[in-house]
Amino acid sequence: MSTALDKLFSRTPRRRRLTVAALVAVVVAVPLAVAGLFTVALVSADDRVDTIPAIVVNNDEFVTTTLPDGTEQQVLAGRLLVTELTAPSASDASTAGFDWTISNTADAQAALAAGDAYAILTIPSDFSASITSLSGSTPVQADLDIRTDDAHSYLAGSLAQSVGSAMTGAFGQAITAQYLEGLYTNLALLGSSLTDAADGAAALSTGVSGVKAGLDSLAAGTATAATGAASAASGATSYASGVASYTDGVTGLSAGLTELKSGAGALAPLETGLPAYASGVQGTAAAFTALNAQMQADPNVAFYAGALAQIQGGLTALGAQSPGIGAAGTGIGSVLDGISSSANGALTLAAGGPALSSGASDLATGVQGISAGLGTLASGTESAQAGTHALEAGAAELATGLADGAAGASVFTDTDAATTAAVVSEPVSVTTERDHAIDSAGPIIGMIFVPVGLWIGALVVFLLFTPLTASALASTTSTGRLLRRGLGRAFAIVAGQAVLVTVLLHTALDVAWTLLPATLGFALLLAFVFVAVQHWLSVAFGRVGIVISLVLLALQLAAASGLYPIELVAAPFQALSPFLPLTWAVNGLQAIVSESGGADVAAAAAILLLFAIGSVLLSFWSVARARGARSFGLGLARA
Repeated sequence: MSTALDKLFSRTPRRRRLTVAALVAVVVAVPLAVAGLFTVALVSADDRVDTIPAIVVNNDEFVTTTLPDGTEQQVLAGRLLVTELTAPSASDASTAGFDWTISNTADAQAALAAGDAYAILTIPSDFSASITSLSGSTPVQADLDIRTDDAHSYLAGSLAQSVGSAMTGAFGQAITAQYLEGLYTNLALLGSSLTDAADGAAALSTGVSGVKAGLDSLAAGTATAATGAASAASGATSYASGVASYTDGVTGLSAGLTELKSGAGALAPLETGLPAYASGVQGTAAAFTALNAQMQADPNVAFYAGALAQIQGGLTALGAQSPGIGAAGTGIGSVLDGISSSANGALTLAAGGPALSSGASDLATGVQGISAGLGTLASGTESAQAGTHALEAGAAELATGLADGAAGASVFTDTDAATTAAVVSEPVSVTTERDHAIDSAGPIIGMIFVPVGLWIGALVVFLLFTPLTASALASTTSTGRLLRRGLGRAFAIVAGQAVLVTVLLHTALDVAWTLLPATLGFALLLAFVFVAVQHWLSVAFGRVGIVISLVLLALQLAAASGLYPIELVAAPFQALSPFLPLTWAVNGLQAIVSESGGADVAAAAAILLLFAIGSVLLSFWSVARARGARSFGLGLARA
């Protein structure tokens, strides 16, 4: 070989040693580089959870409640929760979790489907009503809905559930604290009402004491009245002695009437004598009349005519009175009977007079006692009346206090203890729903290991087989043909690998067989893309390209966004992620296994084709450049 070629293609021992040392250093540094990439990418993941985009949709409708003082207050629990989530304060990061923005239902669903948001928190229309139901008899747990999409990030669902649990726990604690505050406020009001009731009871007790005193006075008055009644009984005797003079008079009257009765017995002959007298006077008058007529006719006694006329007049007058005298004789019997009856009645009256006198005296005394007792009774009744008024006022205050206490405690009357305890312990719940849910870990493992396996498979192919030999570069074969030959042989091997990993995907990892056309076709596409990339690295960098491929694999694994949200990694990795083929490989397979639709798969396939075309063009340029350099070296050697 010429000196020019030796200088161009040969290396001195010193250079070879330096090259070997550099290669050893690179090999030794590869694990460090891989670990370093993952460390740098994920070291701040915990601090970057709040950068994950999420959307909150507030459909809550406010409710109006009445405070204990009667004023009305609007409750906007949904707005308060939105404020908590979107607050910029760093202290809210542990509760908010994600980078929350506000939107409506339609826009939020579109953002979730496009992968622009990883979670949607929907606040239902009855959220405020459920929150305020704690103060009623039928408390209801407030439910929040978190929706994620496994087609864009599998771990976002679990992360959203954790964030939702933490969020509802913190918000629920605040609601529970508010409920307990209201509970103790009501208990304080209840205590105040019961205090008022106690005051009323004290007044009631005082009134009862007054009633008792009044009743004592009433009892004493009643006793006095009883004593007065006894005095009235003995007063009757005093009354009888008081009429003693009356009985003495009656006794004298009786004695007089008795004597009159005895004297009247001498009048008994008059009963028959007076009628006989009257009859005799009438007969004498009639006989004298006849005699007088004869004597008046006799002139011999004319001298006595005037005297005879006077006698005749007197007898005539007596004759005229004779009927009355006869009747008087007849009435003397009745007079005697009346005198006898009067005498007998006077005797009876005189006999009862002493008892009457004594009774009248006792009656007067008793009436005086009754009067005094009734006065005492009236005084006691007045005291009882005053006590009754106090009793009424105390009873009213007691009733008011107990009514207020009952009103304060009425909320607990119809409350179900078990339901209330469950709601108070967890007033806010969260329901997590996943769109395009991946229910097992198998598909998740598959969407990672299939691209990684095919990347490593392509790497091994180019590690074992040199894509271009020196003789091939020096041959007259066209660059395009050399490129097709190298890519074709490698793709045939990696395509076989793609078939095998696809079978494994559907057998061991439980991916549905109905997805076989999509998974196999996408796996073959990945095989071609990765072969193109590895071919370019091999022809451009030689064996160093193997190291670059390993480091690039670690970089892509750290920056891939299918398993976890890309926002968790450091900003440089987020910027690089769209420009790495493994990112789109994972996204495409994730869209297939989650059955999210052909649009995401088509987008990933289109970008992967761009990577393949770019790698092929770079390989063509690298091969052409290598062949040009070798041709240039051969030309110098011939010279």
